[in-house]
Amino acid sequence: MYERIGKTNRDIFDVQFFLSHNWSVNKKIVEDRMGVSYAEFLKKCIEIIEKFDDNNILSGMGQLLLSEKQKVWVKTKLKIEVLFSLRLALGNEK
Repeated sequence: MYERIGKTNRDIFDVQFFLSHNWSVNKKIVEDRMGVSYAEFLKKCIEIIEKFDDNNILSGMGQLLLSEKQKVWVKTKLKIEVLFSLRLALGNEK
């Protein structure tokens, strides 16, 4: 998600899905690839999502969502939910 933000917004949805289902993350892979600790990486993800323009969140994802209800949820709640999940993951790293 971090490397592709704005290019493929479905990654935001995927991150939220993974975090909300407590799927494990291979922190060593993240740290090796990004060159920072997992906690620092989470901070970077939070920063980039906070700056993300909500108006474009459906871009590249709308066709994957089946119902109007899903689209409304993504447009109104996804950013809030993924930020919550990222902050929770960060809190668990301390």
